[in-house]
Amino acid sequence: MPGPKHLLDLVREPLWLVGWLFNVSGFVVQALALHAGSLAEVQPLMVTQMLFALPLGLVGTRLRMARAAWWASASICAGLALLLSVQNRLPAHAPLKQGPLVLATGALVLAAATLIGLSLGRRPAARAAMFGTAAGLFFALSALLLKQTTDLTLTNGIYATVTHWYAYALCGVTLTSLCLGQMAYAVGPLAAVVTAMAITNPVTAYALGVLVFGVPVPSQPRVITGVAVAGVLVTGGVVLLSRPSALPRPRRPSP
Repeated sequence: MPGPKHLLDLVREPLWLVGWLFNVSGFVVQALALHAGSLAEVQPLMVTQMLFALPLGLVGTRLRMARAAWWASASICAGLALLLSVQNRLPAHAPLKQGPLVLATGALVLAAATLIGLSLGRRPAARAAMFGTAAGLFFALSALLLKQTTDLTLTNGIYATVTHWYAYALCGVTLTSLCLGQMAYAVGPLAAVVTAMAITNPVTAYALGVLVFGVPVPSQPRVITGVAVAGVLVTGGVVLLSRPSALPRPRRPSP
């Protein structure tokens, strides 16, 4: 089990620190997006990070994206486009329900702890998937608290933020998600981690939007069908990206 020493070693790596500088910038943009829109709309779009990471990761190498990776990317884009087009505009600033938030937080913490406990002694791929799922649960909870903290700050000012528990809970949950994510990368293969995180985060965030912010559950057959198909397209694309057939290929030699 990776411990504090693993995180201390990472802090000494310049490339890791540069990566987190970009992550902080992304965190700010995410906060603004969550302020402008619904949690159930914004978090599913986080899956698109995989679409940018794939080609950027091949810059400066002699590798190219496999055909399966392009098909998987197209499936994810089509699923997200369908999800956003079939749903009615969701309320961006629905009132938060304190009771369901406390219950949901307890359930997510218990689920993450159970996954980590069950991962002990399992194969690296299974452990990585379990840690990645636990991290995805906390990433979704972090997004909820980020939205609430951002809304509070932009509406009532910094003083209201520092005197409310949302900001402090956000710090704790974000730090926990960071640790779980780094542990997931350390215990097993990248594909298992990324797949687990990319699926768990938006699904959990959507459920939190329904439970905590009162996001209306789709009731029209057209919308239900569209959301279901979108879910299949996005999930299928993410899973396909984790398969060996989607791994980068050597570039074809120039004629």
